[in-house]
Amino acid sequence: MGPIDVYVNALGGALRGPRRAKADLLAEARDGLVDAAEHHESDGLDRAEAERAAVAEFGPVAALAPEFQRELALAQGRRTALLVGAGVATQSIVSEVAWRSAATGWHWEPSRAYLWLAGAVDYASYAAVLAAVLAAAACGIGSRYVDVGRAFVRATGLAAIAVVTFFIAGGALLTLFSPHTGGTGSPLSLAASAITLSLPAWMVYSGLRCVRASA
Repeated sequence: MGPIDVYVNALGGALRGPRRAKADLLAEARDGLVDAAEHHESDGLDRAEAERAAVAEFGPVAALAPEFQRELALAQGRRTALLVGAGVATQSIVSEVAWRSAATGWHWEPSRAYLWLAGAVDYASYAAVLAAVLAAAACGIGSRYVDVGRAFVRATGLAAIAVVTFFIAGGALLTLFSPHTGGTGSPLSLAASAITLSLPAWMVYSGLRCVRASA
């Protein structure tokens, strides 16, 4: 294993983040090292010496890794924000359609507390989707104009977990206060249940990856 391979492997071991983005960064680093080594070879150095010279020019892994880690953290933050936005929007639409389908034929006057809670959940979903879109933009193209760092990504991950917690609690209370908590077993109800179970778990996992990538 040559000096370039050793260097790239050490750099990879120091980074945490989305697999594809990490692979792209390491490939970029390797290409730069190979180009530098070939330049040194053309100046008369043998291959091993040329690779060592290229590695020395790049600098120690400890100096390069923080900037690469920032890029990976931003990629994870963008991915998490998009997931939260799409997940909240999808879950809200499916749950609303399933609830209206299940409520057909009910003779029930919702309480004031139920209406207030339902409204709060609805408005919170709008706010969550908007915030997610803004966070995704900040971690993407916005990072060219605004100094968005790993602290912002960490906050995005924690916010994703908080969003899941809020909507699980709100959904549980709405179910508790509704007249039929057993569901209808209709395809819409089953779809809503599947989404309610799967999307929050996925969002929490992505939020935790944000926290890890920003550490």
